[in-house]
Amino acid sequence: MGAIFWAISASIFALLEIVIPGLVTIWLALAAFIVTLFSGLINNSYIEFFIFAVLSLVFILFTRPVLQNYIKKKKNDFNSNMTGTEIKIEKVISTDNLKKEYEVKFKGSIWTGISKDFFKVGDTVIIKNFEGNKIILGKK
Repeated sequence: MGAIFWAISASIFALLEIVIPGLVTIWLALAAFIVTLFSGLINNSYIEFFIFAVLSLVFILFTRPVLQNYIKKKKNDFNSNMTGTEIKIEKVISTDNLKKEYEVKFKGSIWTGISKDFFKVGDTVIIKNFEGNKIILGKK
């Protein structure tokens, strides 16, 4: 297949990981990159593909779970370190629903905060938790 094929494959897999993050195609990109390095020595498409398949399988089965646990731990550490932090309500977005929405400034960025409680602009609230990209707010 050749080095050019594997280099293009590695690039495509890397781009797919950026577009669809899931910690799968990055391992395929790594396997394709390694095969790119050795393809000049092998010169046999079947052996190159076999090496690619074995490396991909090893990376996905053994390395992906380790990295997922590491990322999950980092995310939980972030959430637990930020719980209880005081922030101010910058803007009231909606108070019509069961979950009221607010804009809050946290770490220099504007976030959407949600709460069952009613707050006014300027109120100081605490971070209870995170739900996706929203902050769960609570009374101080």
